[in-house]
Amino acid sequence: MPFPRPRLPASGWKRWLVIIALSIGLPIGLLFTLILAVVLALQVPAVQQWVYEKSLQWDAPTAEQLSQEKAREPSYVGPVGDGKAVQSAADVYRPDRFWNVELAFTRPEWDAIQFDRVEPVRNWMSSPLGEVQLRNPAASRNGLSGVLGFDLPWSTGRVSLGGVVFTNVGVRFKGNGTFLESLRNYRKPFKVHLTKNQKGASFAGRTQFNLANLAADLTCLSDTLGYEFHREAGVPSPRTGFARVFLSIEGVETNRLLGLYLMVENPDGEWAKDQFTNAPVALFKPVTYELFSDLGTNWAEYDGIYDPKTSVTAAEKARVMEVAHWVTHATDDEFAAGLADRFEVPEIARFLACQVLLSNYDGILSNGQNFLMYLDSATQRFGFIPWDLDHSWGEFPFVGTPREREQASIWQPWVGRNRLLDRMFRVESFRAEYRKELERLLTTQLVPERLNRRIDELAAQLRPVVSEWSTNRLAKFEIAVSDTWDEEIRETAPTDPSRPVWQLKRFIAKRAKNVRQQLDGEVEGVVIQRQKHF
Repeated sequence: MPFPRPRLPASGWKRWLVIIALSIGLPIGLLFTLILAVVLALQVPAVQQWVYEKSLQWDAPTAEQLSQEKAREPSYVGPVGDGKAVQSAADVYRPDRFWNVELAFTRPEWDAIQFDRVEPVRNWMSSPLGEVQLRNPAASRNGLSGVLGFDLPWSTGRVSLGGVVFTNVGVRFKGNGTFLESLRNYRKPFKVHLTKNQKGASFAGRTQFNLANLAADLTCLSDTLGYEFHREAGVPSPRTGFARVFLSIEGVETNRLLGLYLMVENPDGEWAKDQFTNAPVALFKPVTYELFSDLGTNWAEYDGIYDPKTSVTAAEKARVMEVAHWVTHATDDEFAAGLADRFEVPEIARFLACQVLLSNYDGILSNGQNFLMYLDSATQRFGFIPWDLDHSWGEFPFVGTPREREQASIWQPWVGRNRLLDRMFRVESFRAEYRKELERLLTTQLVPERLNRRIDELAAQLRPVVSEWSTNRLAKFEIAVSDTWDEEIRETAPTDPSRPVWQLKRFIAKRAKNVRQQLDGEVEGVVIQRQKHF
């Protein structure tokens, strides 16, 4: 039986009213349906991955194209460091001093430093647990940029550190998120290796230097304050300094001001000799959600995951594998009894207390990267070292909400699965040591008045150089270090470039209060969950 055709009203004005309604309603309905379909599609990890990858699939601009962008004229007239006067690394890594760092390349050298493309990891966002893959065997380094198919080759250049000039130096881009955020401009993060191409060169007894571009840190202070916090707590940690970086490319740029950078001490064998004076240590930089998971007795299965930063002996490799087997298979009683034989329990309790107080969820508490592990050759025990703290002080937007990170649990502080921390936190002796550290740090270091004074000191020093670098960044910097704040909506998309600026003093005040309440049993902390990626 055929469906009856709808009839339009016979009357003129009624007929036209229906036609107008249909002509307006149908497009609006189709538009609404289309918008709904896009919104629903963006909830699918495969679609999220495709959108993100497509947004990065462009060639980097040429040096000539970048040179057309207006450069900021240098205006800072304050004191700068004199490289000829340094005696040790302590003279370099001090946040009360600026260093002029000049990077100079021939055109072939600049071309050679540009990223290579390798096969990206497929379905890197498809974990049912919301975990993003962070290792690509086709890339030379672990991290998100390698997963997306970017490899960062070494090139050669000329580097001036505080007026001390080095030639034939190894230079490459570095970083993951900070590198990806700077694909379309000159302000890449750099690693400088004075002895990559020749032996004997050093500056203040060091051969490698990290220049972080502060792309992810609108406060410009997160790393500096975070490392200070760990060091003052007694955790071995890198030091920081500030630099004004200038770029020269033969025939294209001459001493172009790139702006404020952070110099971060390189945690390598040279650094370890200063930190661990009683016995040598082996350094590793793990990238794994399952630290000390049993992978068998073939070191090749561990090597890429644990990424040694010093030469490791056969005995040290065997110790990693033995502890991995034990962490994976020991009974609860065996784990509690043997924990202190394999791990530096007081030191790890101190390290984790710092990470938890700072709600640092771009590290061991969440994504299994951005920390180092050491093995003391004398004790044969493992400990941890902080790294890459630009998302600390509760700022990392990919887990929880701003309010939840201020109220994050101190007794289950990790996100998702974490066998090692889960087992440690069930050992009463470890919990007692950890609580002792929380109490100590809450009364001596996570003190709002004390930290606010330090923020004000550093902000006053940085303000002229931030102003020289970028008017936009200066405006955001002032919000980030402000004494006042309001409770505006902060729970925006984590990848939104216009999301509200993270305010250090607000986090410190609210975190200190909440941890005190948790320790006193007045409130339950929030167990943090992963956010949607987009």
